[in-house]
Amino acid sequence: MQRFELNKRIYVSIAIYIVSIISLATYSYLQEKNHIYTALDLKLKTAALTITSLLPANFHQKEMAYDENSTQLNSINRTALSNYAKNINITNLYTLILRDNQILFTSSSLTPTENNNFDQSNTDFLTAYDDANTQVYHTFADQQARLIEYQDKWGRFRSIFIPLYSADGSLYIAAADITIDSVSFQLNQLFNKIMLISAIFMLAIFVLFFMQTVSYRQQVKKLRCKIAQRTAELVQSEAKLNSIFEHSPVGIFHYNKQGILLKTNRHFEDIIGAKKDGLIGFNMLENIKNKSLSTAMKSSLKGQISTFEGEYISISHRKKSYLEVDLVPLYSSTGEIDGGVGVCDDITLQQQNTSNLQKLSRVVECSLDGIMITNTKGVIEYVNPRFTQITGYSSKESVGEKANFFRSRETRNATYNGLWNSISNGNEWSDEMHNQRKNGELYWAKVTIIPMTNANDEITHFIGIQVDITESRIIAKQIAYQAKHDMLTGLINRYEFEHQLTDAVCSAQGSKLTHVLFFLDLDQFKIINDTCGHAAGDELLRQVAGMIDDNLKPNDILARLGGDEFAILMRNCQLKDAVVAANAILNKVKKFQFIWKKSCFSIGVSIGVAEISRNSGNTSEVLIHADLACYAAKDLGRNRVHTYNHNDKLLTTRDGEFRWVNEIKEALNEDRFELYAQPIVALSDSGHKHVFEVLLRMQAKDGKIIEPGTFLPIAERYSLSQPIDRWVFDHTLDWMREHSQQLDIFDHISINLSGTSLGDDDLLQHIMWNIAQAGLTPQQFMFEITETAAISNLTNATIFINTLSEFGCQFALDDFGSGLSSFAYLKNLPVNTLKIDGIFIKDILTNPIDAAMVKSINEIGHLMKLKTVAEFVENDAIKQKIKAIGIDFAQGYGIGKPQPIDNMLYLNQQ
Repeated sequence: MQRFELNKRIYVSIAIYIVSIISLATYSYLQEKNHIYTALDLKLKTAALTITSLLPANFHQKEMAYDENSTQLNSINRTALSNYAKNINITNLYTLILRDNQILFTSSSLTPTENNNFDQSNTDFLTAYDDANTQVYHTFADQQARLIEYQDKWGRFRSIFIPLYSADGSLYIAAADITIDSVSFQLNQLFNKIMLISAIFMLAIFVLFFMQTVSYRQQVKKLRCKIAQRTAELVQSEAKLNSIFEHSPVGIFHYNKQGILLKTNRHFEDIIGAKKDGLIGFNMLENIKNKSLSTAMKSSLKGQISTFEGEYISISHRKKSYLEVDLVPLYSSTGEIDGGVGVCDDITLQQQNTSNLQKLSRVVECSLDGIMITNTKGVIEYVNPRFTQITGYSSKESVGEKANFFRSRETRNATYNGLWNSISNGNEWSDEMHNQRKNGELYWAKVTIIPMTNANDEITHFIGIQVDITESRIIAKQIAYQAKHDMLTGLINRYEFEHQLTDAVCSAQGSKLTHVLFFLDLDQFKIINDTCGHAAGDELLRQVAGMIDDNLKPNDILARLGGDEFAILMRNCQLKDAVVAANAILNKVKKFQFIWKKSCFSIGVSIGVAEISRNSGNTSEVLIHADLACYAAKDLGRNRVHTYNHNDKLLTTRDGEFRWVNEIKEALNEDRFELYAQPIVALSDSGHKHVFEVLLRMQAKDGKIIEPGTFLPIAERYSLSQPIDRWVFDHTLDWMREHSQQLDIFDHISINLSGTSLGDDDLLQHIMWNIAQAGLTPQQFMFEITETAAISNLTNATIFINTLSEFGCQFALDDFGSGLSSFAYLKNLPVNTLKIDGIFIKDILTNPIDAAMVKSINEIGHLMKLKTVAEFVENDAIKQKIKAIGIDFAQGYGIGKPQPIDNMLYLNQQ
């Protein structure tokens, strides 16, 4: 009975272990699935929202109809959507409208098949979406965005439908589809991986249990035979027989030669599923339905020891078991057969375990990872088919060999010593190893070795799992190469060049060695690139790179820094020799003729030369010296060599700007900018809320506050405006989120954007995403762009403004009137507010022309239903003048000086 209870506890423990593994695997799978679908939905939403920036602004207005231009416009739209869909790996992008209760396409991207067979005459403009999902109609009805997953004749898709409005208020839907076959494949891989790991752990416990069970069964079988023999000898001893019967761990029954049960023990009653009273006198030969068991009993009554193993259904038909029964004949004192004794055991659980082991064995056999099992001495006892595929050694060749028989000389002995030390102490070990296949080919494998222990926590076996990662290692090597090289020319890139330049600078600082750095900038490259296309530009760069490289010494280093800029590092070279070499390269480039499609082009090169010695400073300073010299070569007429000299006035001016560039970069890295703000007040008494413009100050290392007029022009010139714009937006957003409970007094907050940011798609997405995540409304944000920046980037500005306007943000055109064509461009810029240039405001009291200009701008702005703001309002007299003209808002020192942004929270008191 105690053994039975022990077995029950073992079975319960195994069941809990299996349930735990399955639960953990299921949880991991669902978590990863949820993560994948969350990322997928975000990608669909972003793609759908971006459609509006890719299509014409008036595309979905009510009067939209098919005309002679529709085919060409549809081709342009399809190309734009297809290119964007391909870039972000979206299956399809399209827009829909509802007319006369019918859903129509207005634009759609092309599938890869359609791309290959694209005919511009074929158009999907205003064609019916016949098989539209009913959810699309619901989206038009309730104007709520929907994410759905469905299957049609084209495949399985996950789609998003987002209702939007055109400029005239017409409703349309922006939609994005993505095939979820790849997601299903990814989830299947994840599921298989989790199931494999679970199967291995379950296999391990079942192997241990099976081995214990086999041992137990062997012991029990021996015990049964002994019991049967002793029972036959002691059948006359009732007391001893009863003791054996009642306390036996197996079922025992005594039957006469007619097959009638005479005596049974408790365990037999439990197995059979009946009480003693119902069993005594029961004729087994007449009533047993199982023919094999009946045959075994008849054999025992003929004097043979027989065995039965098979399925048995209890007398009450309520219990199905798998039994193992041994039957021994019983002789009388005269030597005649007087009946028999049976010993039986319920091996249902063992049979189920055997079945489970067979299933797990099948899982291992079909695993995509190579698996081997060894004993504690590392001798292989089992390998699966995948192991033989990876190594080339068959199962017969592998079993019996040491586990390291396929090792290569590439793997150090220290690795194997560490491996054995780890697993011998019961620890799991995992690392990458360089092994050798049977054919001699080397391969990389990710190897994991797991110790298997018995109930006494003693190691009995090791399970080795290996995954062939040779291909991924090759890819990693290619990536490492690409990280250091320019893929167009094959030269090293800026990152690797600066690394080698740092080595050269360090060697010069600690010795008398001198090196020379060249900066080369091709002249006329942009003309060829713009005229003949990027393919021609790429070929020109390849040819020039090859020509320069052919004229260098073996120790010289040539790199492409980006665009049409190259650099050369000449080690152990005197400056005078380097200048000669630079002029030689200059002359070589002058004579070079670039042929493209029967056209011949000449180019030039501006070369800046800087010496590297112990007095040259660090790597950054050396780079600045060469860059300054190259700029000087350009400023002096291009196509020449210029050597850096710290006494050169032209270089001194440039050097000052570069030092400001470094100061700005350091301020960005060290977060040394501060947000200031200046109030903008309403001139009418209509109860307008407060408005203020966010301004920027830079804090020097000594704590001094630097005005924006000092550093922003340099930031514009050296392409630092975009990171500054992002810094201002992010920190303004953080401030608004921190003071969200106090923002009710403000109608909106104005943030300045530079002209270069208008073409930054990443910033556009960044703004929309972060406003949504912050829990703020887009209407709380107004972005200011200068008139000159907007006009010089008109196309980008229009797209940028339209996208954020549809999102809900407002726009102001700053410094309006400063451009020569202000009114001509105004109608093309979808802004909400005009900020009149302060140059017209400051003298408005004394200059009638300025007063007339301000009045005209205000009237035109109001005709276009725009709000107007006067800048540079320095006193109350100017304020009264512009109020009389009818301007809506005023800003300037007469209204409020710039101050730290936190002070804006107290505007009511001010």
